[in-house]
Amino acid sequence: MSVPVEYLHREPPVDPELIARLEERIGHALPDRYRDYLLEQDGGRLEENDRGVDSIFSLGGTSRGVGTWESLDTYRGRVPSWLLPVADDGAGNLFGISLRPGDRGSVWFWDHEGQADDGLPPAEDNVTPVGESWVEFLDGLTPG
Repeated sequence: MSVPVEYLHREPPVDPELIARLEERIGHALPDRYRDYLLEQDGGRLEENDRGVDSIFSLGGTSRGVGTWESLDTYRGRVPSWLLPVADDGAGNLFGISLRPGDRGSVWFWDHEGQADDGLPPAEDNVTPVGESWVEFLDGLTPG
């Protein structure tokens, strides 16, 4: 059994109204396991870990780390439309949750080094799967 990665800072649970606003903006219901996570805590910063996850984005706004709304604006047209940015590694790379029917809820790593040039549609060859669900992904992180 692995030792779980601890949080350096946890945000309080998100207001369900913000979840509804996010779902309206992205045009999809959030996967259940990610929605449940937000209702427990609205992101935070993690200790060093084997995947390099630094900050989990907050819907409610925070003085620490990046917010979900900011990430949606920053990465629009840069990441595939089926990928919801939810965390970063502090080096410009993202972790996102799939909104596609075939693998909905799975977690993916987006490498900014492989993004498409300006004016081109988002590339997908720089996106790799890293977890079958949000909870599995977080539970699988190990200190590093």
